Amino acid sequence: MTMNRYESHVYVIPEDDRDRQIAVGFIDHHKVQHPRIQVMPVAGGWRNVLKTFQDEYIQKLRDYAKGHVVMLIDFDGDFDERRAEFEQAIPDDLKARVFVVGPEYTPEALKNEVNKSFERIGAALADDCDAGTMALWGHEQLKHNDSDRERLVQTVKPFLF
Repeated sequence: MTMNRYESHVYVIPEDDRDRQIAVGFIDHHKVQHPRIQVMPVAGGWRNVLKTFQDEYIQKLRDYAKGHVVMLIDFDGDFDERRAEFEQAIPDDLKARVFVVGPEYTPEALKNEVNKSFERIGAALADDCDAGTMALWGHEQLKHNDSDRERLVQTVKPFLF
């Protein structure tokens, strides 16, 4: 089934294959509405995620008012500076529909700390979103995402779960 761009939908732009696996684990959750979310090809680095967003998704979001974008990146221990760069690049008229989330360091570090596969990490994050809990989102490697996570859950939960 393909995504209907005229209904509420989400594009996920993963930085690398590990982030893609997390996203796939999320969308494979039994309560996630598959036609409403699509994991895009790996961008190949956080700067490429931002470039892909600017080159392709700004116009898509302007063309399709019910579209949303999640940029899934590794913050590599540089949250404040990296977050500021993304924040500056997101046009004001789209800020409510764009989210930047990811582990504080790398998906590998998160995987080692929680002892789960990347796909199971994604599924656990979906569980939290569905149930309104913070079992994994509250982890030290993910808690810096709180503001975007809250906005994301409020925005997409009504149509994604």
